[in-house]
Amino acid sequence: GGMGDYGAATSADANSIHWNASKLAFAEKNAGFSISYTPWLRALVNDINLAYLSGYKKLNDQQALAASLRYFSLGNIDFTNENAEKTGSYNPNEWALDLAYTRKLSEQFSGGLTLRYIYSNLTGGIAIQNNTIQTRAGKSVAADISAYYRNEDIKVSGKDAKLAFGLNISNI
Repeated sequence: GGMGDYGAATSADANSIHWNASKLAFAEKNAGFSISYTPWLRALVNDINLAYLSGYKKLNDQQALAASLRYFSLGNIDFTNENAEKTGSYNPNEWALDLAYTRKLSEQFSGGLTLRYIYSNLTGGIAIQNNTIQTRAGKSVAADISAYYRNEDIKVSGKDAKLAFGLNISNI
């Protein structure tokens, strides 16, 4: 988050599926994976967290496949009715599963497509409005289209330099 979407044009690594999957066609290693865990708002509550697992596999020098799983737990929440009486408690959560394919389109340019399944269960199926409406989990699909350009054969003021541009249109 602190990178300000700078990750769209950085070098390829196991987290590239999140920022710009098309970078994976330029990955130097044949495969890689990443895992992270972040306690969320730890100074306020101790049971909210974000976990992330991602990985990629190069099929050959031109193309790669990748997958990732994000899981967000919002901690334990107590539900109450309009009279502030406790009606139950639940641990709401959300997760997203991503699958990506990327391919070099030239020696310096690649494109990628990521498909995403999103699941968000914030209520645990509780009934609302005097038990007349049953809540349900939200389910959806989305896609990312990405592109990446890199040129490592340029000179700036007589010194070797690298140039990279990235574009990711996310959650279409």
